[in-house]
Amino acid sequence: MVEQQKKRLEGAISEMIEDMYRTHLRRMQSTMHRCAARCCDDDRGTLESVQNCIEKCAGPLMDAQDFLQHELGQFQNRLQNCVRDCNSDARSQLPSNPSDRDMSRSQHMFESCTNNCVDKYINLIPGLLKSIKQTLDRGPPKRSRNMEA
Repeated sequence: MVEQQKKRLEGAISEMIEDMYRTHLRRMQSTMHRCAARCCDDDRGTLESVQNCIEKCAGPLMDAQDFLQHELGQFQNRLQNCVRDCNSDARSQLPSNPSDRDMSRSQHMFESCTNNCVDKYINLIPGLLKSIKQTLDRGPPKRSRNMEA
């Protein structure tokens, strides 16, 4: 049962990432490559100036990817905390010398709780996706700000 929930969650997150790629990141990637090509077309540019130009072109995409990674990391941390709480709750219900029946009841309690966590967090994905898209539509936060968050 836990493996099935894990696959559901991974599928939902993969769908979200694919959606972000189709609607935002691919367009940013295309813009970055066109910009970088223009940098390389500058016959007067030095190695350093062309490289700086290319890095500047890549900045918005890198910022967007960093932002997306940060938001996904936060999401996964909150989900892990939920599952950790399930584990703690299930363990706290066990007597000091648990019987097989106690262990089975605790396992069932843990699985039920983790299923609730997964359901809850899968249901949060559309809101997270909307929030990320709105942020990227305004322009991705600069990487230096992400490091501080």
